Amino acid sequence: MSWDIYIQDLPAVKSVRDLPANFQLKPIGTRKELEARIAEAVAYTEHQDGWLFIKRPNIDISIAFVMESSDQVRYIVVHVHGGDQSAACVAAIVRHLGLRALDTATGEFFDTDALEESL
Repeated sequence: MSWDIYIQDLPAVKSVRDLPANFQLKPIGTRKELEARIAEAVAYTEHQDGWLFIKRPNIDISIAFVMESSDQVRYIVVHVHGGDQSAACVAAIVRHLGLRALDTATGEFFDTDALEESL
């Protein structure tokens, strides 16, 4: 079982309920540039079978890229499998990418400042 966070091109609204009815996601970049930016945020990422993995003593994360086209990423799905520092790791990635994310545990935006509540 995992806790999933969707990193997307989300507008600066206060709540998911405030998203415009006609809101459409836009691509967030190329896979190559996003993988490089994630590696800048977290130096110990590993590639395997099209996924990124971050596994450390207190972090257990897998990252999938949902493609818009052959080179453009529509959004990123981060699967948190455990680890008491995984939420902080996800927050570092989201902040470094300059994007926002949806938290499947709360149904709201992933709050990079309230990590304990999200986890």
